[in-house]
This record gives sequence, structure tokens and C-alpha cells, in this order.
Amino acid sequence: MHQLKIPKIWRRALIVAIPKPEKPPGNPKSYRPISLLCVLFEILKRLIYARVESLLPREQAVFRHGRSTVDQVTLLTQDIEDNFSAKKAGAVFVDLTAAYDIIWHRGSPQGRSQEFCLGGASR
Repeated sequence: MHQLKIPKIWRRALIVAIPKPEKPPGNPKSYRPISLLCVLFEILKRLIYARVESLLPREQAVFRHGRSTVDQVTLLTQDIEDNFSAKKAGAVFVDLTAAYDIIWHRGSPQGRSQEFCLGGASR
């Protein structure tokens, strides 16, 4: 750790395909990939998060406890209302629905567990 690098073994993850409830098992979109990381990496991640959480802007909802999409919609609505009279209101929307469904990881057939590194397929 003195080199400011995370050990390679900590960067490995076990990808497990969890079936979505009430979805047909033969369809690849019926599975949700879950990454199981090294316990030591998870502890380090929580320690770092505890120190930087107060530095995050209030608008950020991702990876924050007690925040959700509702918070984001509320902030967007408030920003539009605040700026509407000045005719400066605007928004950009990006639809990432199923964005990761099209990514193919070498050697990862749907419905089976496979070990991967965080940077790509394991060797």
C-alpha cells in the first residue's frame, strides 16, 4: 500500500449472474450481474468514502446513503423553476437503460459465474 497502488488480488471480482424475479431464465436480459469484491477492498472503499463523503456536492446522489432518483428529480425541478423567469432553464438527459446489457465479456455466457478483474477478463 505504500506505493499508492491497490494490490491486484484486491481488484479481482467474482461476477455472479442473479436471475431477476419473474423473468424467463432463457433470456440473457433476465439476469443481473453482481460483482463480489475482496473483503479488504470493500473495507478500504468504506474508509475512503467516509472521508470524502462530506466533500461531495449536494447534487450528487449516486453512491450516497439516503439519496435517490427522487432527489435528482426534485433538484432538477427546483433548478428549472428558479431559472425559468430568467429564461435560462435547460436540461440534458442520457438514457442508460440496459447500457451494460450490450457489453460482452470474453468467456461470460449468460447464467454462469465467471471470475473477472475490474479492468477486464481475467487471464
